[in-house]
Amino acid sequence: MDNQKLAQLIVENLGGENNISNLTNCITRLRIDLKSRSNVDLEALKQLEGILSVIDQGTIQIVLGPGKVTKVANEIHENTTISVDVEEEEDNSEFDMASDTKASYKAKQTSMFQQLFRHIGNIFVPIVPGLVASGLMLGIANLITNLANPDAGMLDPSVLETDWFMLLSAIGNLLFGSLGVFVGINTAREFGGTMVLGGIAGLLIYAPVLGDVGSLSLFGIDLNLSSGLGGLLGVIAAAYLFTQIEKFTRKRMADSLDLVFTPLITVMVGSLITIVIIQPLAGLLMDGITWFLVDIMLQTGGILGGYVLAATFLPLVTVGMHQGLIPVHLELINQYGSTTLLPILAMAGGGQVGAMIAIYIKAENKRLKNTVASVLPVGFLGIGEPLIYGVSLPLGRPFITACLGAGFGGAFLSLFSVGAITVGPSGVVLIPLIADNKYLLYIIGLLISYAGGFILTYLFGYKEEMVEKLYGKETEKAEKTKAPAQQEEIIISSPLSGELRPLNELSDEVFATESVGRGIAIFPSEGKLYAPADGKVTTVFPTGHAIGITMDNGMELLLHLGLDTVEIKDNVFEVNVTKGEEVKKGRLLCTFDMEAIAGKGFERISPIVITNSDDYTEIATVNHKQIEAGDKLFTVK
Repeated sequence: MDNQKLAQLIVENLGGENNISNLTNCITRLRIDLKSRSNVDLEALKQLEGILSVIDQGTIQIVLGPGKVTKVANEIHENTTISVDVEEEEDNSEFDMASDTKASYKAKQTSMFQQLFRHIGNIFVPIVPGLVASGLMLGIANLITNLANPDAGMLDPSVLETDWFMLLSAIGNLLFGSLGVFVGINTAREFGGTMVLGGIAGLLIYAPVLGDVGSLSLFGIDLNLSSGLGGLLGVIAAAYLFTQIEKFTRKRMADSLDLVFTPLITVMVGSLITIVIIQPLAGLLMDGITWFLVDIMLQTGGILGGYVLAATFLPLVTVGMHQGLIPVHLELINQYGSTTLLPILAMAGGGQVGAMIAIYIKAENKRLKNTVASVLPVGFLGIGEPLIYGVSLPLGRPFITACLGAGFGGAFLSLFSVGAITVGPSGVVLIPLIADNKYLLYIIGLLISYAGGFILTYLFGYKEEMVEKLYGKETEKAEKTKAPAQQEEIIISSPLSGELRPLNELSDEVFATESVGRGIAIFPSEGKLYAPADGKVTTVFPTGHAIGITMDNGMELLLHLGLDTVEIKDNVFEVNVTKGEEVKKGRLLCTFDMEAIAGKGFERISPIVITNSDDYTEIATVNHKQIEAGDKLFTVK
């Protein structure tokens, strides 16, 4: 039975998705809270293929085993409305490495600037679908306009005066005409303010009345007013200011007066500061950014500037700072009618595509080739993260050659000033949004970036030794998997110091009945967990209470600290390793607070289990009552 069918039958036998109030998955089992027991068939659940055990202790526990439990939980999450707390497991999917690599890079975004760009991304990313839709509509209108040009002679010029054409253009311009409102609303939401007040901040920046007034006198100082001064960066700053004023005022305002006076003070004070301070400063900042990118990098720098911009864009992507360029693109569109920056930066994805093709041709590792084949199609569509985080960045050198190759496409586009009428997609999806009928030039630039990434990666960017560090040699892996059947015995050391107890004495039925594998339990005398053998960390549960290790010979070990400790949400466990990390015997994996576990009412006795124990003919535990970490624990044949 496949995992999707099993997930469906589990939900059905639990009375349907509306009967499930909570579902989480531990490292070996699903834990389910039900609203009613009337339509639940536990006996039918126990008979389902793939279910190791079903335990009813108020909360229903369905034991599926490591790895499988996460896949089944994912199927429930994707095919029902049930919210599932899902742990990621290693299943040889190409997206596992991508998500792990991406998470490690995102976790490093701790500097003030990186956090700022993350906030900007959170503000603009929800707007991007609207920008793409509006931009495509304007692109269609632009194409009709070009075809209706008398020189083209392909459409009757009167089509431009029809109601349908004017309606198409008007709808395409709707979002761009009110973009400041949406940015202000999203900024207020991002920083915890009232969204409508953020929208007012956005309206203020682009208010036509500012241009009509022209200037104001404040304390003898003449202020020049201008609608749109500061652009979308000004909107973000103003909406942030409104949020801070609102929070400050609300803390000091009586509850009975809050509804009336807090928003009034926010808008009045915020508007004054915005007009006097924020708009002029944001205007200077935006002018400076535009000057550097357009005047210096593109006009003065020419093809060299285009090369540098395209070649250095992907490092910004890896740390999330690329989202900070969205308001710059939109300001360029506002000033010049298009952004020449976006097509140049889009070449970075083209370099990645070329690099993937080179890797696919040269690679001998089947797993890597399958990964590349899976992520390459979305790369052509301008979605580069699976390529970056799944292949080129973990390998290292292909990431560099892809960036360098992309620069050639950027240099070509800068030579012809190819622009885009909106932001959003890249790759081939950007073609309809290219301004001034320069579609062919953009396509040529894209092909150049493909070729650049391919040639540099094929010649300099890939060696099979890189793959072996990630996946290991396939022939060696196959031999190691067979090794346990040929070896006399395998020695497993104890990961803990403490008192040995048989599994059948445990209060947890799953471990006591050896549903997830044979092993031993240790009542720890020290809060330190060590690696019992050389291997790879294949599972680290988010709480830190359970770690899985696959030894070099294929044996799978589950180290579970305490019983039911998945429910502990405090920082009781401090894990020192990450999923996918290679460890040596004796490596400190985790430290834990034994007293805190007991103080919260949980048992600290810890099962040590060989989850694929059916692959071995004999598992013998040492005949001791006490054991020290590092001493021999199992002899396996």
